[in-house]
Amino acid sequence: MPRRPEGLPPAVPFLHLEDTPLATLSEQIKSTATGPLRLLVLSESEEWPLALRELLATHDITVLKAASVYQACDPSLLSMTDAVVVCDPASDPGGRTNANLTEARRASRELLGDALLAHRLTGVVLSEGATGRQRLDEGAFLVVPPDVPADELWGRVATIRQYRPLFSQFEQQVANMQRLGKRLNQQFVAVDQELRLASRLQRDFLPKTFPEVGDIRFAAMYQPAAWVSGDMYDVARLDETHLGFYLADAVGHGIAAGLLTMFIKQDVVGKRIDRNSYTLTSPSEVLANLNVDLARQELPNCQFVTALYGIIDTRDNQLTFARGGHPHPIHVTADGQCNEVLTVGGLLGVFAEETFPSTSLVLRPGEKFIIYSDGIEDSIIAHRDRTQGTVEYTEFFRELVRMPIETCIATLSAQVEHTEGSIAPDDDMTVVGIERRSCSCG
Repeated sequence: MPRRPEGLPPAVPFLHLEDTPLATLSEQIKSTATGPLRLLVLSESEEWPLALRELLATHDITVLKAASVYQACDPSLLSMTDAVVVCDPASDPGGRTNANLTEARRASRELLGDALLAHRLTGVVLSEGATGRQRLDEGAFLVVPPDVPADELWGRVATIRQYRPLFSQFEQQVANMQRLGKRLNQQFVAVDQELRLASRLQRDFLPKTFPEVGDIRFAAMYQPAAWVSGDMYDVARLDETHLGFYLADAVGHGIAAGLLTMFIKQDVVGKRIDRNSYTLTSPSEVLANLNVDLARQELPNCQFVTALYGIIDTRDNQLTFARGGHPHPIHVTADGQCNEVLTVGGLLGVFAEETFPSTSLVLRPGEKFIIYSDGIEDSIIAHRDRTQGTVEYTEFFRELVRMPIETCIATLSAQVEHTEGSIAPDDDMTVVGIERRSCSCG
C-alpha cells in the first residue's frame, strides 16, 4: 500500500491515486467543493519539502498525490483540482542538477504544462535554481525555492484557486462572444449582400444613356457615399423638341435616403398625358406637386429633399428651371466664365404651400449648365461670401469647365476618386452637366 508522505499531519485528508478509483475520488472531491483547497501534489519522493508540510499542517487542504506526470495529466483529475504543486527531485538518476534535466524529464514537463494550461491551472514548482514564471515558456509553472515560507506558498496556491474560476468564466465569455461574433458576421454578410443588390437596383433607375436632340448634350457623375444613395437624377425626352432633367438630394445618405429617392423617381412627372394629347408640366408645377406629396407623407426625423427640375426647348435652346433648396446651378459661358443662377425656392417636404418660381436662360453655342448635389461643393466652390453674395470657384473647376462636357464630368469624377477620404466620403456626390455644342456637326 502506498505510504503517507513523511511529516504529513494525520488530520490532513490524503488521497493517493494509486489506491483510489477515480469515480470514488470524484465523489469525495465534490463533497468538499466549497471547503478545503484541493491540492494536487506531484512528487516522485515520499519526502516532501518542509514548506509544503507546514502548509498542509496550517491550512484546510485536501491532498491528492500523483507519483508520475501521466497520473497528474488525467483530465478528470485536473478538473477537480484547485492548485498543483510539483516537487522537483534534488537531482536526476544520473546525478546531474535540475538545471540539466534530461530530455525525458523535459518532455514530461512539457506534457504537464500543456495539461495545466488546458485546465487554466498554474503549477507551483518547488525547485532549486531559478525562480519565476516558466513553461517553462507560457506561464504553466511558477518556480519557487523549496525553502519558501509556508505563508508565501499558501498565498500562491490560494491565488491560483481564487482566479481559476474567473479564467473559466472568461473562457465562457470569450466563447459566447465568438458565437455572437459569428452570428453578427453572418448578419453583416447578409446585410452587405442586400445593400449591394439595392445599390444595383438603384443604379438601374438611373439613365444608362442620354438623349441627344439638336446641339444639346448631357453628362453625369454619380458617386454614392454608401451602397445606397440619397441622390437621384434623370434625363428624359418629353417630346420631339423638349428634354426634361432633374437632380434631387434626399437629406442624408444610406437606406432611408435611398428609399426616399424611389418616391421621388415615381413622383417627378414632366408631362400629363390625356387620351389624345399631352401637356408639358412646368418646372414650377413639377416641384410644387412633389413638395405637396412629400409634405403629405409627414416624414419623421425632419426628412426633406432638395431638387432642381428643368426643361430645354431644343428649338431655341431655352432652358427653364425651378429650384427647391438645392445648390444654385452654374451657368458657364463659352469662354469659361462661371456664374451662379440665383432663384428662390425652399426645401421640399417641409411646407406644403411653398412655391418654386421658374427662371429661364438661353444656352448659346459652347455654353454649359451644371447642377450638383452639396456633397461635391468643396470641389467646385473655393469661397462664398454670403454677405456680399459673391462666389469664388476652385482653380481646378475653372479649368475643368473649359473642356467638353463629357471630358469635364469624367475628369471631375476621376479627381474626386483620388482625393483623400474618397473611399468613405461624408456625403453622396452627383453632378449633371448640360452643354450646347458650338455646331451641329459631329
